[in-house]
Amino acid sequence: MENSLPQINQTITLNNWLKVNQQLVAKILTEFMYEDLLTTTIQLLPDGVFQHCLELDDNIEYRFTAEKRIFGNWQIDKDSISYYRQGVKQNELLVSEFMRNSYQKIGIDELTLGHLLRELNHTLIADCHILNTSDNINSHLLNIRQASQIEGYMRGHPWFVINKGRLGFSYQEYLNSAPEMRNLQKLAWLGVRKNKVTFNAIDDLNYQQLIIQELAEEDLNKFQQLLSAQNLIVQEYYLMPIHDWQWQRQIIQLYPEDIARNNIVYLGHGSDDYLATQSIRSFNNQSDYRKFQVKLPISIFNTAVYRGLPHERTELAPLLTQWLKDIHEQDSFFHQKTRLIMLGEIASISYAHPIYNQIDGVPYQYQELLGVIWRENVNNYLEKSEFVMSMAALIHLDKNNEPLVIELIKRSGLTIAQWLEQLFLVCLPPLLHWLYKYGIAFSPHGENTMLVMDENYQPKALVLKDFIDDVNISQHNLKSLNSMPIKLQDTLYQLSNEDMAQFIQTGLFVVLYRYLSDILLTHADYPETQFWQQVHTEIEKYHQSHSELSEQIQGINLLKPQFKKLNLNRLRLIEVGYADYHQRPKVESRLMMNNPASYKTWSEYTSLKTSNGAKVNV
Repeated sequence: MENSLPQINQTITLNNWLKVNQQLVAKILTEFMYEDLLTTTIQLLPDGVFQHCLELDDNIEYRFTAEKRIFGNWQIDKDSISYYRQGVKQNELLVSEFMRNSYQKIGIDELTLGHLLRELNHTLIADCHILNTSDNINSHLLNIRQASQIEGYMRGHPWFVINKGRLGFSYQEYLNSAPEMRNLQKLAWLGVRKNKVTFNAIDDLNYQQLIIQELAEEDLNKFQQLLSAQNLIVQEYYLMPIHDWQWQRQIIQLYPEDIARNNIVYLGHGSDDYLATQSIRSFNNQSDYRKFQVKLPISIFNTAVYRGLPHERTELAPLLTQWLKDIHEQDSFFHQKTRLIMLGEIASISYAHPIYNQIDGVPYQYQELLGVIWRENVNNYLEKSEFVMSMAALIHLDKNNEPLVIELIKRSGLTIAQWLEQLFLVCLPPLLHWLYKYGIAFSPHGENTMLVMDENYQPKALVLKDFIDDVNISQHNLKSLNSMPIKLQDTLYQLSNEDMAQFIQTGLFVVLYRYLSDILLTHADYPETQFWQQVHTEIEKYHQSHSELSEQIQGINLLKPQFKKLNLNRLRLIEVGYADYHQRPKVESRLMMNNPASYKTWSEYTSLKTSNGAKVNV
């Protein structure tokens, strides 16, 4: 506790606390109105801005001004939010008080609310730390030019209001392991008996090659000597990394017999330094930027799920990578018409729990406890003059509320329209090609994609990653899927055309472009209508140049006027809550929403509907 007191005193100050509460109340209002969880009465003001009034029980009101956006959501002026009780304006705006006032109207039960308030406080504490970071400015970020270090400046999922809940971390563990703390971490290593685990790798990689690359020679010798010192046969063990939290909080308690029988042997820390990504459980090597990214189970609860590694999918990750890479290599489109980098999950070790993994229906968190996935390092694919960052960085606002993307565009020498044209040219065709030609959908949200830029900050290539968790295939019998290994066919989700389209409509349009188009309008007065017309134009270019895929294009119907509206916060707070489930929850659609990419000309888009979260009095 004494170690963390300086951090508490410097960071969780009243000034910081009130600022982050105001910001999070604004986000809650924005996203809950978007998901129809809250309804306001609206008055159009003479300047074209809308005055909102959220009326709650016990004569409680929240008032604020906001501007309409193209998805039916609202850009709220956080400084305009005021809170009235019995007609008297209150001095402070607090998230906990807002949730106490509104939970019944939203439909949240008291059990969920109790856990939610804790998770919101975790998020607010993290926001205090981000706010307190003195060098969190965009010019600094662009001078870093190292994706693994830029990750630590991001603010978490843009849509989930509890985006940094991290239930399971103590405060000290948060300080040690949270990505925004940007602490170098050393990973612990285990010896695991080979007959208790599965090791899998792509065709041209074996365990010996992997471990020689990933472990320094002195580490490898030290770990082997530790095994020998316990009269264990070195050749009977694989070496695998593990996060300290998982070892201390999960493995000792849940694998004690395996430890007693020396099936699992703790060996201490390696010498390499790592930085955590926004996903918490993936780590980039800082001692050698060429080494693999390491993905580990850390069974905390964050955003929507426990951050483990499912046993079967961990086993199959290299097989899926091999199949995708083979397609990617043989299709000239990915190399001549566009440039797509595929970060393969090239090796894995998975240690199934001897009891839990034999019982159907137990909470999924207990079947995702011990394993590792090694992923390729994007730095090995870049030219010397290029740099790369998470696509989530395009919607990053620094602590002064300045957008990183505006600084990128300024440095590029291009207009906003020109830069966006290049962005869409880089990002959309490869995703469309996988979708239409191969019946394969990736989940291209900001954490699963990266953007390669040249020395002039102009977009040059798309990077795709996180295959085994998020790749889905068409349920239609496309010939291209005939080459898929049977194990993958039995494991990957097979979806309808409508659901396949959702991975671009929601995964890209809603999760990323909704925020990007809003930032460009708010901070650079760039019309959303022009933004989405450029999206439409790039998609149509692909459609027109691939007439041989017209049947698939028509079947998926990406540009249809409406698509399913998914509600992530509703799923967490009303439909799922904090109960344990035997499998990860799935988002179900309740309503339809307008597709802003569907219009050829914006004269077709005659009005922006305000039915989402609003009653309008004009």
